[in-house]
Amino acid sequence: MITSKNWFIALIFVCLSVAGCATMPSERAQFPYPVVSLNNQSYFSLTELCEKEGLAWDYDPLSKILILKKDRKEFKFLVGSRLAMIGDETKEFSAPLEIKDSVVYAPLEVRDEIIPPACKIPGSVVTGPLYLKPIRSVVIDAGHGGKDPGAIGRYGLKEKDVVLDMSQRIGNELKRCGVNVYFTRSTDVFVPLPQRSEIANGKEADVFVSVHANACRSRRIEGFEVYYLTEAVDDDARALAAAENAPLELDEGSLHSRVMTLKAMLWDMVYTENRKESIELAHFISKSVSSKLDLKTLGIRGAPFAVLKGTRMPAVLVEIGYISNRDGEKKLRNEQYRQVLARAIAEGIMGFKDYCEGKK
Repeated sequence: MITSKNWFIALIFVCLSVAGCATMPSERAQFPYPVVSLNNQSYFSLTELCEKEGLAWDYDPLSKILILKKDRKEFKFLVGSRLAMIGDETKEFSAPLEIKDSVVYAPLEVRDEIIPPACKIPGSVVTGPLYLKPIRSVVIDAGHGGKDPGAIGRYGLKEKDVVLDMSQRIGNELKRCGVNVYFTRSTDVFVPLPQRSEIANGKEADVFVSVHANACRSRRIEGFEVYYLTEAVDDDARALAAAENAPLELDEGSLHSRVMTLKAMLWDMVYTENRKESIELAHFISKSVSSKLDLKTLGIRGAPFAVLKGTRMPAVLVEIGYISNRDGEKKLRNEQYRQVLARAIAEGIMGFKDYCEGKK
């Protein structure tokens, strides 16, 4: 039941007579919903956004008022108007909401108001920069792929598939903030581990994030972890590294050449200053995820992951959940959950970016 219709309609018409600044839609490498053209303007379906993002909504066809609710925030729109009430504030868009075939469409920039980009999320106060260096580009590495499926859940979910989807989602969120994003793979192909760090170095990326899903013999274990490169590890970290480094055995080339290459990569990584920055990056990502999701964070740890060796920038490996856990696999199958998790990881990366650039 929609309340206070009369005051809202009156406010809309009063505000239409007041000059305001319209927010023009920004360019996006990939808009996540189908885009249609109405009156020579780009629109998307608000209904689809609500379904994919898990928003509650209510529409009254008589008053033409649409109300969306996200967390504790309320968005009120009047179909046919460019104005909306977002919380207690009035917002004017570049074009009015339209309705066609019983579907309510909104101009593209409405999405940024309902689902803010990762760079628009208020973070903790930055007291000082870790080091003054701009973060312009990020390489997202989807683990495994092709002939290497990675871990497989009890109900058949393959790690290589879910991390590819997650990598694309994280990348899309970063692109919304103007960050240049590169992927080590964008399809189901096998990419040798040393080649992944070579891709990042070749792009001269500022950050490298490798995305994986964990597995354990104990199906009770569930949670989110972030790793940085180190050789001093406990038994659990060593076992996990052995599992994630298994694709090295699928690579072509002699054992001797692989060992020599990895030793050179390890020297390059361990004896640079990137380690402390990698640890800081891991903290930002872990904190963001723990604050946004009902997901246990199992900590920040070091492990000798081959995919991190040789990178010449801050580099971490995130384990987005335990695919071996029944609830963990169920969550990772859920599109809404993956989107929220991807956005939280992107927010952590953007927090690290602000920290490095000395922003407050």
